[in-house]
Amino acid sequence: MIEICQADPNSKQSQKLIGALSASLLTLSGTPAFEYFNESEFNDEKAIFLLAKRNGIAIACGGFRYLQPGTCEIKRVYSHQRGVGKWVLKELEILALIKGYQHINLATRQSNTQAVQFYLKHGYHFTAPFGPYVHHKHYVSFAKTATAVQQQLSTKKAQLNYCA
Repeated sequence: MIEICQADPNSKQSQKLIGALSASLLTLSGTPAFEYFNESEFNDEKAIFLLAKRNGIAIACGGFRYLQPGTCEIKRVYSHQRGVGKWVLKELEILALIKGYQHINLATRQSNTQAVQFYLKHGYHFTAPFGPYVHHKHYVSFAKTATAVQQQLSTKKAQLNYCA
């Protein structure tokens, strides 16, 4: 069984996964993409960072941070095991609704075709570049509304436990 836990993005297990994602991005695009990621933003009350764990070992991560009123930005979704990232993404979406966000944005590099397909598969649609990504043509931006998240929740139930 997979457990989903709120975590400090600076914890040892979080940093291990963030490091693995950065290494993957470096191989894929020539940069670890640290320029738009600051761990401290995920310790704010308007943000969250999650770990998915199996037998106490972190196997996936992701978080969202405040972007602007009513909108959060999902960052650093990564999984060591196929199929687990979708549970992290789903939980992030639920928690974004609970925190009152009406829109969820995210950006990824165009060269990260696996991530692009992942977000399209999970109901995200292309949107105009936002925030720091406006001036970077190698990023592609996505969005999803709270309404779309709620519609998906009514048809799919997660098989998760929550860490104590």
